[in-house]
Amino acid sequence: MKSKVLNTIFQKTLKLVAILILFPLIGISQNQKKKAPTLKGKNIICVYGGWEGHKPYEKMDLIVPKLRAEGANVKVFDTLSVYADEKLMADTDLIIQIWTNGKITEKQFEGLEKAIMNGTGFAGWHGGLGDAFRDNLKYQFIVGGQFLFHPGGHIDHSIKIIDKSDPITQGLKDFNLKKTEQYYMLVDPNIKVLAISEFDRENYEKPKKKENKITGSTMPVVWKKNYGKGRIFYSSIGHHLTEFDVPEVMTMQMRGFRWASEGKYAEKEHTITPAYIK
Repeated sequence: MKSKVLNTIFQKTLKLVAILILFPLIGISQNQKKKAPTLKGKNIICVYGGWEGHKPYEKMDLIVPKLRAEGANVKVFDTLSVYADEKLMADTDLIIQIWTNGKITEKQFEGLEKAIMNGTGFAGWHGGLGDAFRDNLKYQFIVGGQFLFHPGGHIDHSIKIIDKSDPITQGLKDFNLKKTEQYYMLVDPNIKVLAISEFDRENYEKPKKKENKITGSTMPVVWKKNYGKGRIFYSSIGHHLTEFDVPEVMTMQMRGFRWASEGKYAEKEHTITPAYIK
């Protein structure tokens, strides 16, 4: 009788220990699911304009329906004056900009920078983010890079995923792009680079034309970084709308938007990745 009582107590104790061990793990798992980046319910402003050669309206028209399909509250503007609207900027979780070249006033830039510092994300692609406001060095520091030129014009080239563990690139394989611009950029050496392209052609200029050899160069293509509490996501891909038909391109872009929109809600992610320290 005494043996049965002891056995019962032992079994109940084991069950209690199992519950105490598993319950926190279940809670952690559920908590991790809750923290998965999402655009649902996020306030997003899309700002387009600048050089017409990059078709800002058409590209905004491509991306806005996808944002709304995920439950985002999207407002679209064709003016930089929105950056000076302090209340709107404070309520914004993510800014997507498609504005190549152009000028930004001191007041507009101050509004943009303040919002990012306070946790608003800033994201985009190609010249719409990486070749705007060329005379504003601080803007270039926020983005993490600045376009210089695209050797060879529109050419075939490959994109290599170099960080396969990051949620933005996880599960993606290297891919090819056809007849489009391969950006050569000035880049902050401390950004977290997710994908690169290599300049592996023997020549990039027409015969008999003087050429500053870049063969053998490697260039960051997709990266992420922080600026204050804000998250920055950039991809240099996207000169043509058709590039977004490549599954990997659109997948990275949307994942990047989701990640950048979490600056006010998630713990700050360490993104400083010095290029010259092995």
